[in-house]
Amino acid sequence: MSNPGERPLDYRGQAVVTLRQIDRHNGAAKGTAFRAFKHADIPLVEGRDFFVVPLDRPSDPATESLLLRARQTNAVYSSSRALILLTRHAYARLAAAANLSPL
Repeated sequence: MSNPGERPLDYRGQAVVTLRQIDRHNGAAKGTAFRAFKHADIPLVEGRDFFVVPLDRPSDPATESLLLRARQTNAVYSSSRALILLTRHAYARLAAAANLSPL
């Protein structure tokens, strides 16, 4: 990401970004990335292009570590119930479709 403090997280060997990171990267208000994601006119496949990780019940130690890192780097909104992680490729497609800044 262009902001040196914004680094992709690692999720199961893939570089991913959170919606909060996307909002910060674009200097956008909270919820901008979520709305772009929900209303994207591009096919995004869960498990390939994005991942949804519940914040209250990590499925394994690797996921627990990811959530800890996301919280430590302020990459998750405090009101979120789940962390939506987009792969870099999925973000590039979303950015092109929603007129967001590329990574």
